Amino acid sequence: MMRLIRITCGPTGDRIASRIAENRAIAGRLAGKVYAMARRAVKRALVLSVGLAGACISEEEPGAASRVQVGDAAPDFTVELFDGGTVRLSDLRGNVVLLTFFSSWCPECRAELAVMPVEVLERFADRAFVSLAVSRGESREELAAFREESGLRFPMGLDPDGAIFGLYAEQTVPRNYLLDAGGRVVALSSGYDADGFETMLRRAERMLSNGSQ
Repeated sequence: MMRLIRITCGPTGDRIASRIAENRAIAGRLAGKVYAMARRAVKRALVLSVGLAGACISEEEPGAASRVQVGDAAPDFTVELFDGGTVRLSDLRGNVVLLTFFSSWCPECRAELAVMPVEVLERFADRAFVSLAVSRGESREELAAFREESGLRFPMGLDPDGAIFGLYAEQTVPRNYLLDAGGRVVALSSGYDADGFETMLRRAERMLSNGSQ
């Protein structure tokens, strides 16, 4: 004959029920903490990715992170050229100068450098204009590999420790400074935008036509 066993909630049963409720509450709190930690981890990852992207190009307004502004005298420096020799910026006085800082790993820099042979060098050939592109934070070997890969052969300066770039800005490449014949900054930009770059080049043409005024 089957015997039925009835379980009643006496003192022991109450304790068991209470413990189950406590465990459920603890599990709920732990789940909430894990979810919050996951959200914070995702947020940190997004901040880091934005920060790394900013090393190449920033959403900032042009010149916002620049140490040199329009109207300032461009800080003087001497840079070693990849093909040999050196150039001192102040020795270029009397010319309109387009000073460009780049890094070969930066896609925006590559896009800007790719148009320079035609849009800059050919366009301003035989005029009082100098384009000076300076590689920021790269060794001669790294720049050599980029030149071989890209086929670009125009003069480029070496700034392996970023000391020259540091005179002008804290971060963000490509970065352009347009200088008048007296060595003063008349326009600047950070990042590469085809229309914005063309606007800067047209400014250079007007300066040449007006005697760099």
